[in-house]
Amino acid sequence: MKGTAVLLVAGVAAYWWWRYRGPGRTSSIPGRGGRITGAGASADAHARELRTPLVRLATAVGIRTRAEARAKRFKIGAVGERYVAGLLEPMIGEGWVFLADRRLPRGKANVDLLGFSPRGLVVVVDPKKWGGSRLTVRNNRLMHGSKDVSARLGGMDYEARTVSSLLRVPVVPVAAMVGPMKPGTMLRFRGIRLVPAEDVPELLRALDRKHRPTIPAAQLIDAARRLLPPKTGRKTVR
Repeated sequence: MKGTAVLLVAGVAAYWWWRYRGPGRTSSIPGRGGRITGAGASADAHARELRTPLVRLATAVGIRTRAEARAKRFKIGAVGERYVAGLLEPMIGEGWVFLADRRLPRGKANVDLLGFSPRGLVVVVDPKKWGGSRLTVRNNRLMHGSKDVSARLGGMDYEARTVSSLLRVPVVPVAAMVGPMKPGTMLRFRGIRLVPAEDVPELLRALDRKHRPTIPAAQLIDAARRLLPPKTGRKTVR
């Protein structure tokens, strides 16, 4: 009888959370200082969708499910995105603009952070919160410890090419690694720069110093806001 009561209470709690805070109910998630909003919104939304009332009930009674495991991975990704957004926020005072969680014209992919320098440099910043194993590039393969993770950056290449085609300017893809790289290091893999998250601001500044403007930044930002709308909720940089 006691066990039945516990299950009933857990089920009601899971339903309440899903009904009032679940899929479709998003909020602005600010980085440090609250100026870049929406970072991690899609990942959070995916986690909520996976955590249905039945999945939450199973978790409450100690039953492991694939849905809960995937939801945890999405939540970890959301934490990484908000952390990197916080690192980038001081650059807004330098004239940079960052748009978070932007929808691409086709498919389910999204751009986590799309950045514009005052001089018109365009960057796609993709936070990656991976484990502590060492990252290396061997024989045109990206290795995370002994595991080949080359395919995990395929989405970044697609995102950068799509944004470049839409805005008609080159776009630099940057993987902001939260965890597996030491400060001051950088890897190049198939046109993507992989750097420790803490080093991303200085890398972007260095890239901008070498950038040769072709289209005014304001024009690029306006086009991006029109062609790449927020994917989840309302996300802008004030």
